[in-house]
Amino acid sequence: MRARTTISLIAATAIALASVSALAQGNRQGKGAQPQDRAQVERGQKDFDRDRMRDRDRLTQPSRDRDRDQDRTHAPDNAGFGEHEIYGGEMMSVEERNQYREQLRLTESDPKARTEFMAQHQEKMQARAKVEGKKLGDPPVNE
Repeated sequence: MRARTTISLIAATAIALASVSALAQGNRQGKGAQPQDRAQVERGQKDFDRDRMRDRDRLTQPSRDRDRDQDRTHAPDNAGFGEHEIYGGEMMSVEERNQYREQLRLTESDPKARTEFMAQHQEKMQARAKVEGKKLGDPPVNE
């Protein structure tokens, strides 16, 4: 019985100390934490504003990110990322190379359309080389 009384007394003391501690902490927060809360709200508002500006920029200038991401993730493996990989690529502008890669990606599932596109591209590059007085090698077999 004495052990039960001692344990009850210890438990009651612990609960009382926890209550007093929580009450004291609540009083401290009520008086001194307002500037800290205000700073936290301001930081949150700055983060929100920054995110909103990034979203707006992303919506108003999507082509730059989309083109970069598309080249990186959607170009077919055999399209190549250097002008050396595209037949006549050294005579093409960056925009033309990107259009070429996009067209290859679009014709990926249709071998006939892909073959036609590549034949047209080769003729176009050969004509351009002739006009510029350049000599193009044979078209790559794996193109």
